[in-house]
Amino acid sequence: MIQTNPDDKQTSLVEKAYQEIKEWIIRYDLKPGTHLKITQLSEKLQMSQTPIREALSKLEQDAFVFRHLQQGYVVRSMDLKEVEDIYDVRIALEVTAAEEAATRMTAADQEELSRILEGVAILIEKGEKGKILKLEQDFHMVIMEASGNRFLCEIGKGILERIWMIQNLNILTTDHLLIAHQEHVKVFGALKQREPQTSADLMKRHLQFAKEYIISRLKNSDDFLSKLITGSI
Repeated sequence: MIQTNPDDKQTSLVEKAYQEIKEWIIRYDLKPGTHLKITQLSEKLQMSQTPIREALSKLEQDAFVFRHLQQGYVVRSMDLKEVEDIYDVRIALEVTAAEEAATRMTAADQEELSRILEGVAILIEKGEKGKILKLEQDFHMVIMEASGNRFLCEIGKGILERIWMIQNLNILTTDHLLIAHQEHVKVFGALKQREPQTSADLMKRHLQFAKEYIISRLKNSDDFLSKLITGSI
Protein backbone atom coordinates (compact mmCIF):
# COMPACT_ATOMS: atom_id res chain seq x y z
CA MET A 1 0.00 0.00 0.00
CA ILE A 2 1.37 3.40 -1.02
CA GLN A 3 1.41 5.89 1.83
CA THR A 4 0.77 9.59 1.25
CA ASN A 5 3.32 11.97 2.67
CA PRO A 6 1.47 14.61 4.80
CA ASP A 7 3.98 17.23 3.68
CA ASP A 8 3.03 16.61 0.03
CA LYS A 9 -0.64 17.16 0.86
CA GLN A 10 0.16 20.38 2.71
CA THR A 11 2.25 21.64 -0.21
CA SER A 12 -0.60 20.86 -2.58
CA LEU A 13 -3.08 22.82 -0.45
CA VAL A 14 -0.72 25.80 -0.21
CA GLU A 15 -0.27 25.82 -3.99
CA LYS A 16 -4.02 25.54 -4.54
CA ALA A 17 -4.68 28.46 -2.18
CA TYR A 18 -1.89 30.49 -3.75
CA GLN A 19 -3.19 29.99 -7.30
CA GLU A 20 -6.82 30.67 -6.37
CA ILE A 21 -6.12 33.86 -4.43
CA LYS A 22 -3.70 35.11 -7.09
CA GLU A 23 -6.34 34.53 -9.77
CA TRP A 24 -8.90 36.49 -7.74
CA ILE A 25 -6.42 39.37 -7.48
CA ILE A 26 -5.59 39.32 -11.19
CA ARG A 27 -9.29 39.22 -12.09
CA TYR A 28 -10.12 41.98 -9.56
CA ASP A 29 -12.45 39.78 -7.56
CA LEU A 30 -10.11 41.00 -4.83
CA LYS A 31 -9.42 44.66 -5.56
CA PRO A 32 -6.32 46.66 -4.54
CA GLY A 33 -6.67 47.76 -0.92
CA THR A 34 -8.84 44.77 0.05
CA HIS A 35 -8.08 43.40 3.51
CA LEU A 36 -7.73 39.62 3.32
CA LYS A 37 -9.32 37.81 6.24
CA ILE A 38 -7.85 34.36 6.74
CA THR A 39 -11.05 32.99 8.29
CA GLN A 40 -13.10 34.01 5.25
CA LEU A 41 -10.54 32.65 2.80
CA SER A 42 -10.46 29.41 4.77
CA GLU A 43 -14.22 29.04 4.44
CA LYS A 44 -14.28 29.95 0.76
CA LEU A 45 -11.43 27.59 -0.16
CA GLN A 46 -12.68 24.91 2.24
CA MET A 47 -9.32 24.26 3.86
CA SER A 48 -7.66 25.01 7.18
CA GLN A 49 -6.04 28.35 7.94
CA THR A 50 -2.47 27.00 7.90
CA PRO A 51 -2.11 26.61 4.10
CA ILE A 52 -3.91 29.95 3.66
CA ARG A 53 -1.28 31.69 5.78
CA GLU A 54 1.53 30.04 3.83
CA ALA A 55 -0.10 30.98 0.54
CA LEU A 56 -0.45 34.62 1.64
CA SER A 57 3.20 34.67 2.69
CA LYS A 58 4.13 33.43 -0.79
CA LEU A 59 1.89 36.06 -2.40
CA GLU A 60 3.64 38.69 -0.29
CA GLN A 61 7.02 37.51 -1.60
CA ASP A 62 5.66 37.77 -5.16
CA ALA A 63 4.36 41.32 -4.47
CA PHE A 64 0.65 40.61 -4.91
CA VAL A 65 -0.14 41.48 -1.28
CA PHE A 66 1.58 43.22 1.61
CA ARG A 67 1.35 42.69 5.34
CA HIS A 68 -0.06 45.54 7.43
CA LEU A 69 0.89 45.52 11.11
CA GLN A 70 -2.69 46.02 12.29
CA GLN A 71 -4.83 44.87 9.38
CA GLY A 72 -3.04 41.72 8.25
CA TYR A 73 -2.60 41.03 4.55
CA VAL A 74 -3.84 43.60 2.03
CA VAL A 75 -4.00 43.39 -1.78
CA ARG A 76 -1.29 45.65 -3.24
CA SER A 77 -2.06 48.60 -5.46
CA MET A 78 0.37 49.88 -8.11
CA ASP A 79 1.62 53.38 -8.80
CA LEU A 80 2.49 54.87 -12.18
CA LYS A 81 6.24 54.25 -11.84
CA GLU A 82 5.71 50.59 -11.03
CA VAL A 83 3.44 50.08 -14.04
CA GLU A 84 6.00 51.79 -16.31
CA ASP A 85 8.77 49.57 -14.95
CA ILE A 86 6.72 46.41 -15.47
CA TYR A 87 5.98 47.34 -19.07
CA ASP A 88 9.65 48.18 -19.75
CA VAL A 89 10.70 44.74 -18.51
CA ARG A 90 7.93 43.13 -20.52
CA ILE A 91 9.03 44.88 -23.70
CA ALA A 92 12.65 43.82 -23.22
CA LEU A 93 11.68 40.19 -22.65
CA GLU A 94 9.08 39.82 -25.36
CA VAL A 95 11.09 41.57 -28.06
CA THR A 96 13.91 39.11 -27.37
CA ALA A 97 11.42 36.23 -27.34
CA ALA A 98 9.98 37.23 -30.72
CA GLU A 99 13.44 37.52 -32.25
CA GLU A 100 14.47 34.09 -30.99
CA ALA A 101 11.12 32.44 -31.78
CA ALA A 102 11.35 33.49 -35.42
CA THR A 103 14.09 30.95 -36.03
CA ARG A 104 13.20 28.37 -33.38
CA MET A 105 9.43 27.96 -33.46
CA THR A 106 8.02 24.64 -34.64
CA ALA A 107 5.13 23.84 -36.95
CA ALA A 108 3.09 23.05 -33.84
CA ASP A 109 3.84 26.52 -32.44
CA GLN A 110 2.67 28.10 -35.69
CA GLU A 111 -0.52 26.05 -35.66
CA GLU A 112 -1.24 27.09 -32.06
CA LEU A 113 -0.73 30.79 -32.82
CA SER A 114 -2.97 30.49 -35.89
CA ARG A 115 -5.68 28.81 -33.80
CA ILE A 116 -5.47 31.55 -31.18
CA LEU A 117 -5.77 34.34 -33.76
CA GLU A 118 -8.76 32.66 -35.40
CA GLY A 119 -10.42 32.34 -31.99
CA VAL A 120 -9.85 36.01 -31.18
CA ALA A 121 -11.28 37.10 -34.54
CA ILE A 122 -14.46 35.12 -33.87
CA LEU A 123 -14.83 36.55 -30.35
CA ILE A 124 -14.29 40.11 -31.57
CA GLU A 125 -17.02 39.56 -34.15
CA LYS A 126 -19.34 38.33 -31.40
CA GLY A 127 -18.35 41.17 -29.06
CA GLU A 128 -17.37 38.74 -26.29
CA LYS A 129 -14.57 40.76 -24.70
CA GLY A 130 -14.43 38.76 -21.50
CA LYS A 131 -13.32 35.59 -23.29
CA ILE A 132 -10.59 37.25 -25.33
CA LEU A 133 -8.09 37.92 -22.52
CA LYS A 134 -7.15 34.24 -22.09
CA LEU A 135 -6.38 33.94 -25.80
CA GLU A 136 -4.38 37.18 -25.68
CA GLN A 137 -2.36 35.71 -22.83
CA ASP A 138 -1.84 32.46 -24.70
CA PHE A 139 -0.58 34.29 -27.81
CA HIS A 140 2.24 35.95 -25.89
CA MET A 141 3.10 32.87 -23.84
CA VAL A 142 3.34 30.63 -26.93
CA ILE A 143 5.87 33.04 -28.45
CA MET A 144 7.88 33.11 -25.22
CA GLU A 145 7.93 29.33 -25.04
CA ALA A 146 8.79 29.08 -28.75
CA SER A 147 11.92 31.14 -28.07
CA GLY A 148 13.39 28.08 -26.41
CA ASN A 149 14.76 30.27 -23.61
CA ARG A 150 13.64 28.65 -20.35
CA PHE A 151 14.85 31.48 -18.12
CA LEU A 152 13.13 34.09 -20.25
CA CYS A 153 9.88 32.11 -19.96
CA GLU A 154 10.11 31.81 -16.19
CA ILE A 155 10.71 35.52 -15.69
CA GLY A 156 8.24 36.47 -18.42
CA LYS A 157 5.38 34.50 -16.93
CA GLY A 158 5.72 36.38 -13.64
CA ILE A 159 5.79 39.74 -15.43
CA LEU A 160 2.79 38.87 -17.58
CA GLU A 161 0.72 37.92 -14.55
CA ARG A 162 1.05 41.51 -13.38
CA ILE A 163 0.34 42.85 -16.85
CA TRP A 164 -2.91 40.87 -16.97
CA MET A 165 -4.08 42.66 -13.82
CA ILE A 166 -4.02 45.84 -15.88
CA GLN A 167 -5.09 44.36 -19.21
CA ASN A 168 -8.15 42.70 -17.68
CA LEU A 169 -9.83 46.06 -17.17
CA ASN A 170 -8.29 47.76 -20.17
CA ILE A 171 -9.82 45.17 -22.50
CA LEU A 172 -13.22 45.42 -20.88
CA THR A 173 -13.32 49.22 -20.84
CA THR A 174 -11.90 50.13 -24.27
CA ASP A 175 -12.37 49.30 -27.94
CA HIS A 176 -8.70 48.62 -28.70
CA LEU A 177 -9.18 44.89 -29.19
CA LEU A 178 -9.29 45.08 -32.97
CA ILE A 179 -6.08 47.14 -33.11
CA ALA A 180 -4.27 44.68 -30.83
CA HIS A 181 -5.52 41.75 -32.88
CA GLN A 182 -4.33 43.32 -36.13
CA GLU A 183 -0.90 43.88 -34.58
CA HIS A 184 -0.78 40.26 -33.44
CA VAL A 185 -1.55 39.12 -36.99
CA LYS A 186 1.40 41.17 -38.28
CA VAL A 187 3.73 39.69 -35.65
CA PHE A 188 2.58 36.20 -36.56
CA GLY A 189 3.18 36.89 -40.25
CA ALA A 190 6.80 37.86 -39.56
CA LEU A 191 7.31 34.82 -37.34
CA LYS A 192 5.99 32.51 -40.08
CA GLN A 193 8.41 34.08 -42.55
CA ARG A 194 11.18 33.45 -40.00
CA GLU A 195 12.26 37.08 -39.98
CA PRO A 196 13.88 37.75 -36.56
CA GLN A 197 14.42 41.50 -36.91
CA THR A 198 10.96 42.21 -38.33
CA SER A 199 9.35 40.02 -35.66
CA ALA A 200 11.22 41.89 -32.93
CA ASP A 201 10.41 45.31 -34.40
CA LEU A 202 6.70 44.53 -34.74
CA MET A 203 6.51 43.13 -31.21
CA LYS A 204 8.26 46.22 -29.81
CA ARG A 205 5.91 48.56 -31.69
CA HIS A 206 2.88 46.59 -30.46
CA LEU A 207 3.96 46.60 -26.81
CA GLN A 208 5.17 50.20 -26.86
CA PHE A 209 1.75 51.30 -28.09
CA ALA A 210 0.09 49.26 -25.33
CA LYS A 211 2.36 50.81 -22.70
CA GLU A 212 1.77 54.38 -23.87
CA TYR A 213 -1.98 53.90 -23.96
CA ILE A 214 -2.11 52.36 -20.47
CA ILE A 215 0.12 55.09 -19.03
CA SER A 216 -2.09 57.78 -20.57
CA ARG A 217 -5.10 56.23 -18.83
CA LEU A 218 -3.31 55.97 -15.49
CA LYS A 219 -2.25 59.61 -15.66
CA ASN A 220 -5.93 60.56 -15.87
CA SER A 221 -7.06 60.56 -12.24
CA ASP A 222 -10.69 60.45 -13.35
CA ASP A 223 -10.20 57.27 -15.39
CA PHE A 224 -11.81 54.17 -13.84
CA LEU A 225 -8.69 52.10 -14.59
CA SER A 226 -6.47 54.62 -12.81
CA LYS A 227 -8.67 54.64 -9.72
CA LEU A 228 -8.82 50.85 -9.50
CA ILE A 229 -5.13 50.15 -10.13
CA THR A 230 -4.03 52.66 -7.50
CA GLY A 231 -6.61 51.46 -4.97
CA SER A 232 -8.60 54.72 -4.99
CA ILE A 233 -11.91 52.86 -5.20
